[in-house]
Amino acid sequence: MTRELTAWRLLWLTIVLVAGDAALLLRVPQLPNFLAAAAGIASATLLIPLTLTEFPTLRSGAQRLTGLLSDEGWLTAGVFLVFLAFYAACAGRLEASPYNAHVRQAYAFLHGHTYIDAPYYIEHAVWKGHSYQLHPPLPAILLMPLVAIWGMGTNQTAFSILMGALDVALAWRLLGRFRLNMNARLWLTVFFGAGTILWYESIIGSSWAVSMVVAVTFTLAALDEAFGEARPLRLGILSGLAALSRYDLAFDWPIYVVLAWHRGRRVSELKWMLGGYVLATAIFVGLNEARYQSLFDRGVFLFAPKGTVLFGLRYLPGNIYTLLFMAPKLTSHFPYIRPRFVGQSLVTTSPGFILALRPSFRRLMPCLMGVAALIAMTPSLFYFTNGFAQFGTRHYLHAFPFLLVMMALGLRRRADQLTRILVASSVVLIAYGVWCTATYGLAG
Repeated sequence: MTRELTAWRLLWLTIVLVAGDAALLLRVPQLPNFLAAAAGIASATLLIPLTLTEFPTLRSGAQRLTGLLSDEGWLTAGVFLVFLAFYAACAGRLEASPYNAHVRQAYAFLHGHTYIDAPYYIEHAVWKGHSYQLHPPLPAILLMPLVAIWGMGTNQTAFSILMGALDVALAWRLLGRFRLNMNARLWLTVFFGAGTILWYESIIGSSWAVSMVVAVTFTLAALDEAFGEARPLRLGILSGLAALSRYDLAFDWPIYVVLAWHRGRRVSELKWMLGGYVLATAIFVGLNEARYQSLFDRGVFLFAPKGTVLFGLRYLPGNIYTLLFMAPKLTSHFPYIRPRFVGQSLVTTSPGFILALRPSFRRLMPCLMGVAALIAMTPSLFYFTNGFAQFGTRHYLHAFPFLLVMMALGLRRRADQLTRILVASSVVLIAYGVWCTATYGLAG
């Protein structure tokens, strides 16, 4: 399977998805939402030079156009557009989530203050008469250009879908850093985009979901850099920004330092990583000083019920149960099996992650990625709530990129039968959960 042929097929698949979505919506009647339409138009546009290369008289000019992107660039664009169309189609009318704390925060930043206008249904902390959102600032910073145009009418769900599709494209790019054939990369990319709760979180577009989706974006970008050129300054900036979307990821900064050293960077070069970490820390501290006159984010502590101990060993058994063992709920009526309101384990949503246990832990890289995933998960394992009002285990989504690398390290170039079975099972389970949640809601 050549790269050009694969890109051609991905672009056509995008058009088929958009056309299929349009055909279904005509029964409503309703046109595809603007993101699905944009994905279809972009794919049709990109297909023109790829198709013209088949005509001898037009081949020269078409090859100049296709040369604007590398082969890998065409493939990455194809993956992005496929999942943009897929997620957008799953979102239906693309209704804006009412839980748009990031849009409200971006609006506040643009108006020169840090407090937000927070209705009762949006979780927020109250301090000295002002309301403050509970989430890290990076999603709001990224939303500022959009909010500058559309104001409070900015659709946070559309932003979430864009970032989710970008996550899958970055996963594809990252997988290209390993010794995998095209088929294996496609299987693992499909797993990441459709066999994990990234699918669900991307199309929900709520405040918690957007934080997780953006954290995945910058973690994937940082890992791609670490397994690529491993440029210290860029690696420090990307991994630093990831922590500004999910604070837990700051604990993984030493892992990136070891990765850069393992990739051949001298100790004297590693100091440039501090630039990214100092920048992230300065934004973190500056924002907290402006809001709470504190070095640390006090939002969750102020929001939690009085007397609640936020972190403790006593919460570990329940969180481990959620992460590894919590099953969907059996009911006496259709559809008989429903995702629970309090969550569902990795094993019963994405069994493909079992493949992360395949690589030899006598090698440094699988150990590093395993430790990175565990570090990213640890704060949530000791947190007083498991992230309820969720499908799956959203508190651990930011660790998925590290597990994906472990899966890639455990494959021997191709996707064997076990890989295909586990990936297909994961896609079926996630698809069922997305459908069931959208149609019947979460079970109590």
